[in-house]
Amino acid sequence: MGVRKTYKQMILIDIMKKRVSFVKGEQERFIRYLKDKTKLGFKNLSQELDIPEGTLKSYNYEFCDIPYDLFKKILKLIKAEKDEILEEYKGEVRNEVLIIGRKCFGEQKKVLNKIKIDFENQELSLDISNINFSRYDLIKEIILPDKITPQLAEEIGMHYGDGFLSEKRYDYRLKGNPKDEVEYYQNYIKPLFKNLYNANINLKESYKSYGFELRSKAIWEFKTKVLGIKPGKKYSISIPERLKVNDINIITSFIRGLFDTDGCLSFKTRYGYEKYYPCISIALTSKGLIKEVGEILNMLGFAPSISYNNKYGRISIYGIKAFKRYEKLIGWRSQKNLNRLNNWKNRYPQLNKIKMADVV
Repeated sequence: MGVRKTYKQMILIDIMKKRVSFVKGEQERFIRYLKDKTKLGFKNLSQELDIPEGTLKSYNYEFCDIPYDLFKKILKLIKAEKDEILEEYKGEVRNEVLIIGRKCFGEQKKVLNKIKIDFENQELSLDISNINFSRYDLIKEIILPDKITPQLAEEIGMHYGDGFLSEKRYDYRLKGNPKDEVEYYQNYIKPLFKNLYNANINLKESYKSYGFELRSKAIWEFKTKVLGIKPGKKYSISIPERLKVNDINIITSFIRGLFDTDGCLSFKTRYGYEKYYPCISIALTSKGLIKEVGEILNMLGFAPSISYNNKYGRISIYGIKAFKRYEKLIGWRSQKNLNRLNNWKNRYPQLNKIKMADVV
């Protein structure tokens, strides 16, 4: 069993912050009361309180306690007295002491490499003149992109993450985890496919998955003939050559789509602080794809850790400075990752005070 490190008081920084702590289950009940009282949904309510929607939802799911300043805003909004609310919902105002040592802040001092895209190709146009549209495609008014865009690059990343293109039929499917990816599919992926292909996808929950199946000859031929994506199992796939362009928005969008669907954002306990140290990782069966993704991340100034075993290749990005660059340069669309991000920011707000000029 490891020994927890302690630090001398002379090298520690004490940060006092008031939060409202509720008994388990009561904070969710309080947020529900807030919504009923104001007759506002999460989106409008978050705008009224001037906080991100994902942050408000993280309080609803009781991922963290509510900051006292925000609690006072809520009281003003619903015209309620503090003591009455605290008694009704079994809450108390407490001082949170957060102690962060120099070694932790030292993570911010790591120097990131400069961004340098080695791809020379700058051609973004796509030739879709030879694509065949089925009768079904024509009825559904399916359209195809005629150039590489960040949206298309992100969709290709999603395909390489959780997608599957059939070898024998004109089928494509994209499916994620029903436990924490429903919002991502409903609020982001569905509109994305409408914008890209004019496809009205039908989202369904099936055995251990949530997503859609799409049959389209035009989209299948577009992916295979124009983009050069190999159908079937993804044991030995590689990034399409058409995507290897000297355009930072294109390649970062591909990375975002890939990591949002098949990657992981986590925070490890380190230096004695719970869920403090960020790690962005992904494991894929295609080791060639892992190598190519690692090369792109190096171009973007990261220094990813890459490892292989008999089945998988794995990429991991560690550290606060790299994490902040990823947030600024690539970011997340998946609500589960945005919730984790906001939860971390609420836990360690002082670690957000990094000059973005130093990150990107």
